[in-house]
Amino acid sequence: MFKKVLVPTDFSSYAHKMQECLADMPGIEEVVLLNIVDASNPMDLENKGWSYDSLIDEAQTRLAEQADHLSHLGEKGLLVRSLLRIIVEPMSGADGVDMKRLQPKPGLDLIEGGSVGEAIIKTAAEEKASLICMGAQGKGLVEGMLLGSVSTEVLRKGQTDMLIIRHKILEGGKDGEHERLCRDMFSKVMLTSDFSEAAEQAISAAKDLPGVREILLVHVIAKDDDFNEAAKRLNLLREELAGQGRKITVHVLEGHFAEEILALAKKQDVSLIMMGSQGKSWSRQIRIGSTTFDVARRSESPVMVIRPKKS
Repeated sequence: MFKKVLVPTDFSSYAHKMQECLADMPGIEEVVLLNIVDASNPMDLENKGWSYDSLIDEAQTRLAEQADHLSHLGEKGLLVRSLLRIIVEPMSGADGVDMKRLQPKPGLDLIEGGSVGEAIIKTAAEEKASLICMGAQGKGLVEGMLLGSVSTEVLRKGQTDMLIIRHKILEGGKDGEHERLCRDMFSKVMLTSDFSEAAEQAISAAKDLPGVREILLVHVIAKDDDFNEAAKRLNLLREELAGQGRKITVHVLEGHFAEEILALAKKQDVSLIMMGSQGKSWSRQIRIGSTTFDVARRSESPVMVIRPKKS
């Protein structure tokens, strides 16, 4: 299903563990391992003792090491291509500092201005990636578990399907637990639906996802909504997803959308939450709905966000 996956890396141990999960994802044909070097503030680099050459040499070395490691994972190995992109300041020179502005040359991919998140989104579009896979590590825990700032920007602004991996998969645990959780990431999937067009596309994506043994079909209603009507529509979706030996259960919940989804996901210990990026009240100009954003931001399980497809 996801043949070409873009994997941004900052060379952290967290990113390293996330990459190892890819070896057990079915259907991947190519991985583009991406590192973005933000060299847009020459004065900041100079104050830290960096030169452009040392910064780029370090990134190239570490990117090559991770690409080599990733290519040897799994039974058949992965086809991995590494990509280094440099954000430079959108001006004629680096005034006020000794470092001269980087100049274009073969093998040096320069981006004029913008953020790291924007560079990832741009790269995904140029590479025609079918999925962006990112970690969700944040430095703070305000209002629950936060996404990192770069992951948040890609989630909010991106147009490519996105897999956000967190939970105990990346946060340690007993020996062998990391490998088991990666291997079983698609075994027990919670599939949310508000019966919108975006939700239908998530349903369609789930049909083609190999390795799924159990699906929890979930819809959240408000206090005055018709429970029986919601259950009827979910049961129709259950028939649509039936087959291939999958166990499918229907869950109609009442309350706050994100809270109910997160509570059930934790209670059922789901391996993945799949949801459309937009609700039925959102336009195509809005990249991410509030419920999807809240779930992705706070979930302890991996979350896969399916974007609207261009018609």
